[in-house]
Amino acid sequence: MGKNKTDMTKKDHLTRIYIGRNDIFADVVNYAVYGGEKVISPDILEEGDTVAASYIYKGEGFKLSLERIRDVRKTVRQGENDKTCYMVFGAENQSSLHYAMPVRTMIYDAIEYVRQIENRKKTFEAISDAVKNGKVPADAPPDSEEFLSSWKSDDKLVPVVTIVINFSDKKWNAPVSIHQMLDSESDEYQRNRIIKDLVPDYSFILIDPHQMSEDDFNRMDTNLKTILRAVAYASDKSKSNRLTDINEEITRSEAGLIKKLTGLNISIPKGEEVIKMGEGIKKLLDDSRLEGERKGKLEGKLEGKLEGKLEGKLEGEREGEAKGEKKLGSLINSLINAGRNDEIQMVTSDAEYRQRLYDEFGIK
Repeated sequence: MGKNKTDMTKKDHLTRIYIGRNDIFADVVNYAVYGGEKVISPDILEEGDTVAASYIYKGEGFKLSLERIRDVRKTVRQGENDKTCYMVFGAENQSSLHYAMPVRTMIYDAIEYVRQIENRKKTFEAISDAVKNGKVPADAPPDSEEFLSSWKSDDKLVPVVTIVINFSDKKWNAPVSIHQMLDSESDEYQRNRIIKDLVPDYSFILIDPHQMSEDDFNRMDTNLKTILRAVAYASDKSKSNRLTDINEEITRSEAGLIKKLTGLNISIPKGEEVIKMGEGIKKLLDDSRLEGERKGKLEGKLEGKLEGKLEGKLEGEREGEAKGEKKLGSLINSLINAGRNDEIQMVTSDAEYRQRLYDEFGIK
């Protein structure tokens, strides 16, 4: 498994745990579905089975199954004593863009509806068994058509809603509906535009912090808005200065989630469990500035030493060259005075011979 895939897996794990909290999940639904109105309370949410599986074909001795695993699935009950399911909500946490998300969510939701029908079929089978055993069932037995359909004419499906949350550092530019995935630009499609009206569209609800306004964030009731603000601001230079203005307190686990999603390593002092987001960012900036200054001083010191050594070396080489030229000049003058002009050429080209003459004439 590559580093990027491992990192993505860790992000998905942390966001799954966070969004799986009933208070956070209720906030997600209330914002995405009800515009921030507190319709869904945490106490009426019940953990649902995130594994959705169904047989899409059954033949003699053969079954073709389809299985998908949601990030988070919750059912909505009327209250603690009422076990009737009124709605099913699913959340998909994306740490990267998914360009086939409409198809993916459509499959999730379709399996949810198939599961409801299959559960109804089990109820029908239990009623039939009760009748066969001479017992009076609570519900009227289904007729042959109802039994074949696994559904009565007055039965109602429980609505299934999927919400996708973009935790990536990029604005969501992927499709949000099946129609957006169709080839609507080609000439062939233009000639058959009627086809689009025949193809049922399917879309999901998207929460994308990169497209949210301050009013949008403020319609959230939990620290999810702080997490999403951090995701949006940290990846946008024009908004990054807003990070220091966030006054909400974050916990250690939320600081860890922000670090994993954005790279902002906000530290909470020992002995404390929370810190204001803005204060944490300011401290992070101060620490980074001090580290930069310390690093700059160290690099400057090392650079000075290197430059000093280099200059000393160059200076030494220049002095050596000047001294050598002066020494060779003295030797040539000595040869001329001694009438040995024919040896001048040799001392300029033969270092060993030149050294012998230095010794001979006592030139240091």
